[in-house]
Order: sequence, then structure tokens, then C-alpha cells
Amino acid sequence: MQRSPRLLRATVAAAIVLAGAVTCASASPVPPAADGMIRAGLQDLHDGLYDRAETSFRQAARAVPGDPGPQLFIAFDFWWRILEDPGDPSRDRPFLDAVQGAVATGERLLEESPEDARVLTVVGTAHILRSQVEGLRHNFFKASQEARRGKKKLEAVLAADSGNMDALFGLGAYNYYTDKIPGLARGLLFMPHGDADLGLRQLKTLARSDAYFSTDAMLLLALICGSRDERCYGDSLAHLTQALKRNPGSPLILGSIAGLKTRLMDYAGAVKVFQEALAAASGPGAERARQRRVLSLYLADALVADWRLGRAVDRQALERLVREIALKRGQDAGEPSTAAAGGAGSTGADPAARTAVGTATLPITALPERVRAALQAHEEDRDTAALSLLAAAAEAYPDHPLPHLLAGRFLFLTGNDAEAVREMAAAQERATDPPPWMAGSIELHLGLAESRMGHHVAARAHFRAASEVKRFRSVDRALLELQEGVPPHGLCAP
Repeated sequence: MQRSPRLLRATVAAAIVLAGAVTCASASPVPPAADGMIRAGLQDLHDGLYDRAETSFRQAARAVPGDPGPQLFIAFDFWWRILEDPGDPSRDRPFLDAVQGAVATGERLLEESPEDARVLTVVGTAHILRSQVEGLRHNFFKASQEARRGKKKLEAVLAADSGNMDALFGLGAYNYYTDKIPGLARGLLFMPHGDADLGLRQLKTLARSDAYFSTDAMLLLALICGSRDERCYGDSLAHLTQALKRNPGSPLILGSIAGLKTRLMDYAGAVKVFQEALAAASGPGAERARQRRVLSLYLADALVADWRLGRAVDRQALERLVREIALKRGQDAGEPSTAAAGGAGSTGADPAARTAVGTATLPITALPERVRAALQAHEEDRDTAALSLLAAAAEAYPDHPLPHLLAGRFLFLTGNDAEAVREMAAAQERATDPPPWMAGSIELHLGLAESRMGHHVAARAHFRAASEVKRFRSVDRALLELQEGVPPHGLCAP
């Protein structure tokens, strides 16, 4: 199959950026006088406290003047910031200053001692760190040039000491990601062929150690194994769980676990872990406040996905969630006041919406009230009453998909799969150009219900359809179900 030039460029860009970015963590060795400060800075990085981490790394630089290690960790701090917000170029200059400082200092030391493994690791990693940023800025040939220089030095370290964990991290990441670059593009960039299986083994070896960057190896493995390339979601969660044991209470790791649960349609589990992450991010300071803002948005997304609309409206601010809440209430998504109205379990009253999804002419003044009452009954474990309310709503608004969709969900949750399929199919028939959350949810529930009834051919067809819904938050659950309980391979297992 021939790749389009745009797709090829995107694949190459992603592979170069990731190959460079994750390799930057390989330069962990520092003189003993700076060890404690570097470790403290890394702990802050894993908590997302970049300013505090930078302070520790600069203290380390003052403690060992003339050593390249701390300068690289300063660059590593700015790499985290750049990776979080690539669209903000303000971090590029301090990042490049730190990288250039590490390279210049290291090269001077290598002139006197060309086989110094510690300095070789620092300089080699600095080249690959620079490669990452060049790739992020679409300077792909410069990125490949820097990556080759870094790889050469790191391989020299590993050739002299096969147990050097710091070089193992960088080469493991390089081996995995360069193997994912299409062959033609890799040849054009003059990048040596990688070995994804070897890269995974190298990273797992590091993750099992007590080296500085064992946590980073776990996080990288979680990223790789939970990707669409590998689809080893259980292994990804296992790596994140291990990383959390090493860094208890980390808002970043907790948020990553919750995000994966959202992707796998475990919305209740995601809500619980996002709440834990928010509690862990408590305290003063601008960085903690920023973490809470981001986590609140992700929590709102999980709450909306789980139809807990009343709790979500106090947290959400994204336009996409405003529209989804409105549609799930049976309101017009364009109604500006819907985001502030009370939801299920709320004492507020929803304003009347003007039109239904897929029905441009029918007034639906009562539908929001009916939906709110049904959600309230469901929250109070009165599913019979909830289904009765939705049946009446479906009769009053026969062309609207929402009553059938919600009834299908309630029936699925109570194990009434045959009726759930009937209601979801009715919702699908009435949904004209549905938004991703609706299209994906219908297909996924149809697949799960059919699967529980033993209709595996029909189930796979629905899972396949759900996996093809663009921008559906839980598309990975469909991909997981298509595996039928068997991961693609065992290479990602901890």
C-alpha cells in the first residue's frame, strides 16, 4: 500500500520526536556531590513541578562547576516543558543554551579522556536531546544528524560496559522508535535501522533496576505499550502502576492511569483516579494550580462520558464538553446557557432546548426535563422508573435518538442485553450525523451486548465500526475487544 506524502511526513516526525525525546533521559551519571540534588529534581519532574526541578538542577551545577551533567538535566527540565506545550517556543532558547553548555563542556573533557563513559553518555545524550527539538520543529535532517552522533557515543559506552543502564535507556528508545520509521524515509534521513523488540527488552531491563531513570523507563514502556502500534493496554497499565509505586502520589502518573481508563471505557475508575490526582495536586504555587486546572478538565471529560452531567458542569470549560452535555440533556448544543444549568441530581432547572438531534422541526421543551428525571432515577437505583420515563420520552419524541440511547445504556448496565441491543439500534436509526461520542458509544455498547449474548460475528462488526469513529474518546476499548482477550504479543509484559 502506498503512503501519501503527508502521512509519511507525519509518521517520520512522530518517530524522530519520540526517538529523540525519550533518549534524553539516558545521561543520569553525575558526580557524587550533585547526586542528591539531581535525584530531588527528578522526583519533582515526575510530579510535574518544573520550576522546583530546575532549581535543584541549577544547585547541582553550582556544586560541581565545570561538569556537563547538571547542564543536561537543566535541558531535560525544559524538554519536559516543551513536550507538554510544543506550541510555546519561549522554552527553546534556555533549552538550547543548556544543551550547548553540556556539549561544549563535555567535549573539552573528552579531549583529555576520550573513553570517559560518564561524559560520553552526557554528550551523546545531549546530541539526541537536540535531535528531539529539531524534529519537533520539523528540521528532520538536522534531527537525524544529531541522533546519529548521539547513538554513536552511547553505543561506545555500552560496548565498553554492557550493563550501563544509562546508555541502555537511550539505545532502547532509539531502537524501538527508529524501527517504526518507514524504510524509505529512514534511508533518506541516513538513520541506522532499529530493532523494536530489542528496544523493548532494553527498556524492561532498565525498568527492573534501581537506576536513576527506572521510572522514566516504566513511563516510556507505558506510552509504547498503550499505543495504537502495540495495543497492549493491560501491560501499559501495569507499567504505570509500577511507576506509581516508585513515585507514590504523583499527579502526573495518577493522571496517566486515569486517562488510560477513560480510553478503555472504565469511566467510573477514571473518575476515581482523577479525583485522587486532584487531591495529590493540592497545595500552593502556580504549578500546582496549573495541574489542578488540567486535571479538572480531564475529570469533567470522564464525568460527562459516564453521564454524570450535574457534577461535570462545575468543572468543564471546553466547548466540546459544553456541546456534549447539552446534547446528552436533549438540548440544543448551541444554547449558551446550558453549561451552567443543573444536571442529573442538581436542583437547577434546564432551559428548554429548541430542536432535537436529527430533528430540525420538532420542539422538545419537555425532553430535557424527562432526561434529567431519568438520570436522577438511575442515580437513585430506580431503573424501572428511569426506563419508564425514557419510554414516555421516546413516544413523545419518536425521531429523537437520545431516549433510546440512554435506555439502551441503562439496560446494558443491568444485564438486559437483548433489550439493550434493540434500544441502541433504534438510537442508531434516528441519529443523523451523530457526534463521535454518540456514534462510538452506540457501536461499542452494541458490540459488548452482542458479545455477552454469544453473537461474536455481530459483536466484532460493531467493535470494528467503533474503532473507526474518529475522535471517539474510548476507541481503544473497541480495539481491546477485537483482541478477544489475547494481546498481540508478550513483549510488553513487565
